[in-house]
Formats: sequence, structure tokens, C-alpha cells
Amino acid sequence: METYVIYINDKVHAMNQVLPLLEDAQPAQWVLVGCPPRIQRHASKWLTQRALKKFKSDWTSVNLQEVSELLRQRGNAVLTRVAQGPLVQLTKGLQKEFSQPRIIDARKAAEFENLPPVIESQKSESSPWALPISAVAFGTAAALVVD
Repeated sequence: METYVIYINDKVHAMNQVLPLLEDAQPAQWVLVGCPPRIQRHASKWLTQRALKKFKSDWTSVNLQEVSELLRQRGNAVLTRVAQGPLVQLTKGLQKEFSQPRIIDARKAAEFENLPPVIESQKSESSPWALPISAVAFGTAAALVVD
């Protein structure tokens, strides 16, 4: 039985990624890894580690419910996990647990956000708004000279 590991942070985006994979596919085992949003630094100061884990667990169960129900309806086995720590280490652990799973990164990047890689060989996408510091410095110097 083939195993798929899919990283999800947005259920609508994940459904758009999963549905094409389900067409004419044999039943498989799916491991859904929920990647909950980060709690801002100021808010997390007032929460205990237990409350943070509960938030991540609740977020994962609510947001992966629709995807897991769809997969179960099609005869697939579904496991859910919560992403804790670096995703590269989590992927290595899942690769040891399941023999040669297919890794699918179905996370949706917010504007101006670079997502951390899921596997070591994954290249991080650079933001289209990122400028080299030398270009910014040259532009500032040119503006000062003109004035």
C-alpha cells in the first residue's frame, strides 16, 4: 500500500492539491500533518506550553477533518499528526516510520512569507519583493545625491 505524507496549513488549498491525486488512484495510506499558524510572540508569552499544544491539536483536528473525511470515503486509511518543531526532522522521522512515503507540500504561503522547507533538498521560494541590499543602498544614495 502506497503512503502519502501531506503537509497542510490551509484546508481549501489542500483540497485543491489532494483531489487530482485521488482520480483513478488505488486506496492508500495518508498521513495528514497539520501545520498550525504561529501564535504571535506577545500572545504566546501569556500561554502555557500545555495551552499551546492544545491550540495546535484543536486547530489540526478542525482543519483536517474535511480532508480526512474525503479520503476515508474513498477507502483510504488516514492518520493525522501535528507538526511540532522543524519540518525537516519530522519528515525524516516519518520516512523512518513509513517505508518510502511520497512527500507532498500542500502548504499555502501567505504574502511576503517564505515557508520553511519540508525536506533538505527543497529550495525555498524567494519572495518577489526581496531586493539585494546593494540595490537598496544604491537607490538611497542616488536619491540623496539628486537632492
